[in-house]
Amino acid sequence: MTLPLDAYYLAAAAAAFFITFALTPLVRSAGRRLGFMDAVNPAKIHTAPMVRCGGAAIFLSFMVTIALALAALFSAPAHFAPPGTAAHLANIPAMAPRIAALLGGATLLFLTGLADDRFNLRPLTKLTLQIVSALPLVAAGITIKCFIPGVLPSALLTIAWVVLLTNAFNFLDNMNGLTSGVAVVCALNFFLVSRLGGEFFMMAMFAVLLGSIAGFIPWNFPRARLFMGDSGSLFIGYMLAALSILVTYYREGVPTQLPVVAPLVILGVPIFDSASVMFIRWRRGLPLMKGDQNHFSHRLVALGFSRPGAVLFIHLVTLTVGLSAVNLPRLGWAGAAIALVQVMLFFLLIFVLESVGKRRMENAAREAR
Repeated sequence: MTLPLDAYYLAAAAAAFFITFALTPLVRSAGRRLGFMDAVNPAKIHTAPMVRCGGAAIFLSFMVTIALALAALFSAPAHFAPPGTAAHLANIPAMAPRIAALLGGATLLFLTGLADDRFNLRPLTKLTLQIVSALPLVAAGITIKCFIPGVLPSALLTIAWVVLLTNAFNFLDNMNGLTSGVAVVCALNFFLVSRLGGEFFMMAMFAVLLGSIAGFIPWNFPRARLFMGDSGSLFIGYMLAALSILVTYYREGVPTQLPVVAPLVILGVPIFDSASVMFIRWRRGLPLMKGDQNHFSHRLVALGFSRPGAVLFIHLVTLTVGLSAVNLPRLGWAGAAIALVQVMLFFLLIFVLESVGKRRMENAAREAR
């Protein structure tokens, strides 16, 4: 009996969710025993030491679920396979080098994050390992094309994209449930783009990633029992960066080339957070790589949001902006241009509201003196 196609992906996401949910308390217990603790810090919001290696549960869940899914697909009778996927399943062995490069780079960056959770690595060490983690992708041919001629420009752009996204999600991890929720929404939007393009393997990867991350949220939001740490944020950023490269955005018959910017739109919120906080630090003469309270989430709290309210607002912004990219392959030049202008105006609107709110608070503070 063959089930509807979406049922297979729902089952994969659900399996990953429950594996993460079950593993997280075990990781928390192990992290406490092994010293993976985040001490109280004036730049952070927690008032007691907290285990910060929860990303291990996300990483293990993703790897285990992918392994189980592949084993099930290759061992089950043919009539149990998802409809229309037989040819794609037969092509998986040919994709083995790319899969190995993807998972190898992800493992390296997860271990980098885990080491940072335990020993607080130097920023230059982390940056170097982020660059190294992108090299297997380049070697396997997983590079950003986007109509760019030449191998070297594509390779350099790919490395820059991986470094940008891993750092963006690392920076974003500053409130309970923020990084995990944003990542789930981004993975969902990429799943929808892959579904519209009939990319069955990419749909599976995003479904499992989505489920793996979602299973951590109940342990981290609204009240945190542990943090995902760099082991989680670096792994998540890397996976979304690498998988976004593998998705096909432009193909024969698509009205415009504008869908190639879909990853920038879907991942617009973490990129906006990183860009805005870097600008604020530069303008104020602060160290660019030192944590502070100038992130998008902190600025919303300063405007009067509760911390959970700020997190949920950013989740909603991520969904609203990301959905604008899902339909780009079906739009002509005018429609696609309007959709992209709407995205830019949305971020401009947030910037204006933040600026007005900040000025009003500064005026109120001056009047109170």
